[in-house]
Amino acid sequence: MKLFRPVRFPLTPLMDLLLIIVFAQFLDVRETSQRQSQWMLSERSKWEQKVSREQAELTAIRQAITSELETVRDQRDRARAARDAAIAERDRVAGQSERAMEQLLDSLDIETEPWRTADVAGEEGGNAASIRQDALRRADALADASPGTLMRFLIAHEELLKRAEVWSIHASDRGDIRLLAGGQTQTFRLESRPQADRTEEVADRLFAAYKQLPEPKGLVIVLVSYDPRSVAGVYQPLVDAIPSAVERMRADTPTTRFEYSVLGTAPAPEDASPVVSTAQPSTSR
Repeated sequence: MKLFRPVRFPLTPLMDLLLIIVFAQFLDVRETSQRQSQWMLSERSKWEQKVSREQAELTAIRQAITSELETVRDQRDRARAARDAAIAERDRVAGQSERAMEQLLDSLDIETEPWRTADVAGEEGGNAASIRQDALRRADALADASPGTLMRFLIAHEELLKRAEVWSIHASDRGDIRLLAGGQTQTFRLESRPQADRTEEVADRLFAAYKQLPEPKGLVIVLVSYDPRSVAGVYQPLVDAIPSAVERMRADTPTTRFEYSVLGTAPAPEDASPVVSTAQPSTSR
C-alpha cells in the first residue's frame, strides 16, 4: 500500500514577500500623501497671498474713497461758505446801492425855474432853448425815477464818458473865460476893444488852449455858458466865436468829431484838476 506524503509549502519566503509588498505600498501611499500635502500647502499659500493682496487693494480703495469723500465734503462746505458770503456781500452791496440811490434821488431837488426862464444869446438861442427844455424834462423824469433806473443812467453816463469828452466853456461875472477840458482848467481874459476883434480873439485863444490839451477822444461835446451877471462884452464874443473855433478844431483833428451847444446863462461848471491858468496859451500840439 502506497502512502501519500503531505505537501508542505515554505511560508517564510511568502511572508517576507508579503511584508515587502505591504511596505512598498505604504511607502508609495506616504509619498503620495506628502506630495498632496505639499501641493495643498502651496495652494493655500498662494490663496493666502492672493487674499492678502486683495485685502490690501480693498483697504487702499476704501481709504481712497474715504479721502475723496472728505475732499468732496470740504469742497462742498467751502462752496456753501463762499455762496453764503457772496449772497451776504451781494445783499450788502445791494443795500448800500439802494440807500445811495435813495439818497441821490432825495438830493436831486433840482431848481429848474432859473434855467427855464434864462435867456440864450446869439443865433443859436432857439436851438439851445429847445435843448435846454428837453434836458430839463429829462432832469424832472430822472428826479422821479426809481433807484434802478437812476443806476442804469449813471452807468450808461460813465460808459459814454469812456468814449467821449465833455468840455465846458464859461464866461464868469469877473470878466474871464474858462475852458474846462482834458482834466485841466485854462483861464484867459479878453484884451481887444472892438467887438469884432474880441470875437476873433476868443476864437484864437480857444484854439490855442485846445492845442495844449491831450489828444481828444473820438467825440467831444463843447458846452458854452455864461454867468447871469456876465457882461455882454464878454459872453457875446464867446457865443459868436464858438462856431469858428469848433470848425478850426475839426479841421485840425479830423479823427475827432466836435459838437457844441450854447446853454446860455447857467451856473459855473465845477473846476477841473489840475488847474492851469494861462494868460497867453502857446500852441504846443
